[in-house]
Amino acid sequence: MAENLWKQMEDWEEELDQINWKQMLEEIDRALMDNLAAELGFPSFERLEEASLAVKDDFHVTHLSDGRWVWWSPTAYAKEDPLYFSDKPSIVRYISEMLGLDEGKRAHLERGLSQLPQMSRCDCCEHEFNPRDPERMHWDSRGEQRRFCSAQCAAEVLLGEMREDLSGWKE
Repeated sequence: MAENLWKQMEDWEEELDQINWKQMLEEIDRALMDNLAAELGFPSFERLEEASLAVKDDFHVTHLSDGRWVWWSPTAYAKEDPLYFSDKPSIVRYISEMLGLDEGKRAHLERGLSQLPQMSRCDCCEHEFNPRDPERMHWDSRGEQRRFCSAQCAAEVLLGEMREDLSGWKE
């Protein structure tokens, strides 16, 4: 019995030695970033980053579709939730106080935030998206599909509407 237990312990240690801890930690970090993006309403961390303004170090600001501003950091996310602000003056005041900005840097921050587009929410998948994203021009060159984040979402809704129309049609 003791031999069997000893063998199990050796097998367990060998399995532990085979684990790629660096890869595992990278996967955990990736999952945390995707969770942060989902919490803020984005389909991926990359989309969240693209929609945000880096303010200092690893701290970012995003202007959500509902008008709120959010202050977040991927490195602090495991310990701190994103902070939400109801309007631009509130977030400017918070960042200015936190970073100890003088009037010149505060004005620079305000100009930067003024250039940050407000996101829209997709009527299909309900993800946040940048309505000014240049990639949108590939599938919505005339700007007629402002309700959707992608051609796939626009097509999905259109097909659903067509199905509804056809199901009500009788000969």
